[in-house]
Amino acid sequence: VEVDDYCQTSVPTISAVGDLIPTLQLAHVGFAEGILVAERLAGLAVTPVDYDGVPRVTYSSPEVASVGLTRKVAEERGYEVVEATYDLAGNGKARILGTAGAVTVLAAKDGPVIGVHMVGDRVGELIAEAQLITNWEALPSEVAALIHPHPTMSEAVGEAHLALAGKPLHSHS
Repeated sequence: VEVDDYCQTSVPTISAVGDLIPTLQLAHVGFAEGILVAERLAGLAVTPVDYDGVPRVTYSSPEVASVGLTRKVAEERGYEVVEATYDLAGNGKARILGTAGAVTVLAAKDGPVIGVHMVGDRVGELIAEAQLITNWEALPSEVAALIHPHPTMSEAVGEAHLALAGKPLHSHS
């Protein structure tokens, strides 16, 4: 079903969300679209869903999670991209869990984080922090200054930002 940015069809009294429209086919996206429509119908000020800012998780073993832009899309949109990848081999909790994987952070050169991509067990639990980082347009140096608890998988997000900010702590090649 074709809709505008506010999930309204060409018929003013009919809206469509979720699996009916060609957006990300994720439950949390359909939920957000439903809230958007309900608030619009209630006369509230609404903002369209920012699909680039939606966290995406593939629940597999290992999990795959991402938010924001890929390098290809970022470059197509005119960004000069810098990136850092942190190998989970340097993460204490990943070692305890026996998982392998990586966290890759993309940023606009001299600018904010524009994408975070992860592979590894339990990375779906880390994507909410990455969503805040990308949607609030945090700089890698701002995230690098945050203290992540040890030993946790969330340290991998911090470590990737430390590397991108030029301050790598535990790096593995």
